[in-house]
Amino acid sequence: MKKVLSLLSITVLMTSCGSKLVDPLAGCEKSAEKFTAATTAFFTDFTSKSKCEAFKSAASNYLKDCPSLTVAEVKEANDAIKDLNCNSL
Repeated sequence: MKKVLSLLSITVLMTSCGSKLVDPLAGCEKSAEKFTAATTAFFTDFTSKSKCEAFKSAASNYLKDCPSLTVAEVKEANDAIKDLNCNSL
């Protein structure tokens, strides 16, 4: 349950910055779309290792491509991503 709450908080944190998605980096919008798709897929099937790995990858890429979060928020999100163990699914 703790992992689910962490994932939900990551998702809310990242998606709540929608107004900050206007970014000079060209890959930001694409990364945001991939992150949204991976989040939706993973949250519909928490038992899929491949969806978990896709979620982690998309979340990491979003954090790199869309610098809309503070340093503290990025650290918190990265820590939560690292804590998610897809091998245990």
